[in-house]
Amino acid sequence: MGQLCMKLKPNRYLEADKNNDGTGEERTFLNRVPKTDRKKSAVHDEESAIREQSEKKKKSKSPMPLGMAYIEAQDAEIDPQAQKSQDDKKLIITALNNHFIFTSLTDEDKDMVAESMQLYIFQIGSTVFEQEKPSRSYYVVKSGVLEVLVNGKRVNRIHPGEGFGELALLHDNPRSATVRCLDKTLLWGIERQTFRKVIEEMNTQIYEQNREFLEKVALLQPLSSRQKDSLAASLVACKYTSGQKIISEGESGQQLFIIKEGTVSVQKGSQEIARLHAGGYFGEMALLTNAPRSATCVAIEGPVKCVSLSRETLQKTLGNQLQDIIEKNTIMEAINKSETLSYLNKDQKDSIIRELHIKSYKGGDIVIQAGTLCNSKLYIIITGRLQFAKTTQLFADKGTAVGDVHVTQTLAEDQKYEDDMIASADMKVGELTKYRFEVSIGGRYEDVVKENAATNVLRKVYLFNTLDSTKMKELFGIIRSVKYAEGETIIKEKTPIDSVYIVKRGKVDLRKNGELIRTVMKHDYFGERGFLIDNISTVTAVANGSVTVWVIQNNDFIQLVNENMRKQLLKRIKIEDERVELKDLIVIKMLGKGMFGKVYLVRPASAFQLYALKAISRRKIDVYAIQEHLLLEKHILLLIDHPFIVKMVRTYKDEKRIYFLLEYVHGLELSMILRHVGLLSNSDSQFYIASLVLVLQYLHERDIIYRDVKPDNVMVDSNGFIKLIDFGTAKQVQGRTYTLVGTYHYMSPEAIVGKGYNKNADLWSLGICLYEFLCGRVPFGEDEEDPYKIYEAILDMNLDYPSDIEGPSESAKSLIGQLLSKLGEHRSGGSIENLKKHEWFAGFDWEGLMHQTIVPPYTPDVGDNFEDIEEDDAELHEPWDQVLNQESEDSDMSIPEVIDTELEEFKSSIPRNWDAGF
Repeated sequence: MGQLCMKLKPNRYLEADKNNDGTGEERTFLNRVPKTDRKKSAVHDEESAIREQSEKKKKSKSPMPLGMAYIEAQDAEIDPQAQKSQDDKKLIITALNNHFIFTSLTDEDKDMVAESMQLYIFQIGSTVFEQEKPSRSYYVVKSGVLEVLVNGKRVNRIHPGEGFGELALLHDNPRSATVRCLDKTLLWGIERQTFRKVIEEMNTQIYEQNREFLEKVALLQPLSSRQKDSLAASLVACKYTSGQKIISEGESGQQLFIIKEGTVSVQKGSQEIARLHAGGYFGEMALLTNAPRSATCVAIEGPVKCVSLSRETLQKTLGNQLQDIIEKNTIMEAINKSETLSYLNKDQKDSIIRELHIKSYKGGDIVIQAGTLCNSKLYIIITGRLQFAKTTQLFADKGTAVGDVHVTQTLAEDQKYEDDMIASADMKVGELTKYRFEVSIGGRYEDVVKENAATNVLRKVYLFNTLDSTKMKELFGIIRSVKYAEGETIIKEKTPIDSVYIVKRGKVDLRKNGELIRTVMKHDYFGERGFLIDNISTVTAVANGSVTVWVIQNNDFIQLVNENMRKQLLKRIKIEDERVELKDLIVIKMLGKGMFGKVYLVRPASAFQLYALKAISRRKIDVYAIQEHLLLEKHILLLIDHPFIVKMVRTYKDEKRIYFLLEYVHGLELSMILRHVGLLSNSDSQFYIASLVLVLQYLHERDIIYRDVKPDNVMVDSNGFIKLIDFGTAKQVQGRTYTLVGTYHYMSPEAIVGKGYNKNADLWSLGICLYEFLCGRVPFGEDEEDPYKIYEAILDMNLDYPSDIEGPSESAKSLIGQLLSKLGEHRSGGSIENLKKHEWFAGFDWEGLMHQTIVPPYTPDVGDNFEDIEEDDAELHEPWDQVLNQESEDSDMSIPEVIDTELEEFKSSIPRNWDAGF
């Protein structure tokens, strides 16, 4: 049922987006059909079928009775036990090879798909599927001939060995034709759910196997887990027959090979010098030294399966030469393992690495002489071992930092090494004097670390982004760190509060009357109401797991707060007013309506703070089985608090509806601005792409994949800064996910082929946006509406630039090419921080953007300023309960009568108290 739950998540881009006058000039918080026809959204499996049936039922004079769902291939007899001959498997795989959808599958994938196909037996004249009806399966003809009918007219025939219906494996769009049997026909078929499950299981298994292999490769041990994760996703499978040469002595080396199965003979000249088995590797030295291959490697004893890493992959994924990466990671590992050096920030650690003087020693050489002051120099062992000369006992191994230049108070100033420290074998050591160490980190260790501890957190807290360096340093002396165990109460509702709290590690749940209001995560804060309004807490704060917070007393905090901070605090408090109840809301106007409900512009009766209220019909929640979808959306919105993301205030429920109370964004969609201004300039594109980079960095740090980055989901507010809206497709996941979700033209290749994708899929969509900003069109399938053709164009990855415009700069093309890399791990260049350092962003003021001190390129003229509406204008102020009585919740939409039996089964499994989360 878990898989069914994923596939029934609604396609929220099918919903309407209009204001009352029909102009569509304002964005609602319901998703909708994009305003450009060419950017249609991908359909979420079964849900699209329900919607299509609903639309057609309205037009039909004789709708299908309740419960009589259309079943594809219902005329067939299915033989699940039918055995496949080798000819059958060959026939199926040949058919798979003829369609682009399957080109990214490995041989193992195709074998598994072929093995999972069932035999369908059709009699002459029977129908496989009907035009405009929901799609479910892909078929390969074993025997018989079929005809293809479009609007009742024959347009083609399908013969043995041919496959058809492959788009059904991606999503649930209606069939574009009817297929009928002219003979008794045997088809091999596979349903979408089975297909995606097979591919998911196979690729998860392959990825996990690859990841395990990398852990066994000694050469790669110094790499971080994240780097190994990236490499695991970049491995290329290859197979060799017995006797086949894999690499030849003397040739240039471009690949590192790791053996998965079989045996490899390593030969020099005519002599075998070694045999390698599963888990073994070869070819690494040519990658390190760029020298010709020093030996020949031949597959022996049956077929040999390997995975390979190319030099290009290593360079792109790791961002540098492999040897440099390994050395740097070894040094960084030593720094991070050190109880004291680990407290330095990334820039300081990098500075140490740059300043280190790398020296090589032969076995027996003296590295540290007896009598040397212990606090005079820092040593980092890069390769080899350091031992005592007299006893030969180990003193320090590879990846270890030696020396007390950073904590002089732990030893006497004149303490010295009592014995020579010598190299046990050839080794490399990085050395740094105490003076150069303090220069590289920017001062005395104790002072630097104290500042780091505060800066690392406070620089990321948007509340403090307007503090100058002097005020920031004042913070260092007034904050204190406090730890709380899971479930421990930090502050209690209706009790005095005298501090502001900032989460350094972990999560804190804020509850009011026992109801979860918000979850505060790393770098967010709470308790500010006590500082600005009164000293009584309106919520209870409870540690969600182990939590560390910074605490600032209000008496100290008041000395630091400037006017900008005060305004920011007041704005947040007004938006996040937990006292706002549903019954107290006044409706100003309806902003839009969609498939599942409506969105209203509202305000509390006692204040003039504007909100957007999304009201979702319980009846439709039940029909479309979107309970888990709504809970997931709420969960994600409660985790995030960023100035460039729309904020959720709270949720409500009553007998008829579930409600989301959201920040009202008064502005225009970025897509509308694009249509108005045409092409964006390089600098304007930088502003919007950089804004999205900051948002994605924030989300990805919290393991949230957005999955639908596009201009339609970006609002530009009245100040010109962006707000990412609509988290209906977002998902919190640490590994990979397989659900096909998003908008056709912005989908990544790995999402389309169903082999699993991660947060890097968002970066592909970002690349599409950058191309669109600079070229005025999307790069793949611009003129296509057919999802099949759009997917085909994306997988072809033929990236061209328009000839009718000047086109992007070379640096912009470089970034577009990086973001639209086939391998997702290459898109960031190793990390979002590396992406921000791309040459296209050279000179860009990232700090000014984050602090919103730079001038936006476009400030939308949004017309009506609702914030200026007089409170005595009764015509626009209707109590919420009156609106409920005036409007029928389903007045404009009927519930589909055709309900999938699988959907019914899923609904019956949902707990009756699912809405307890609201």
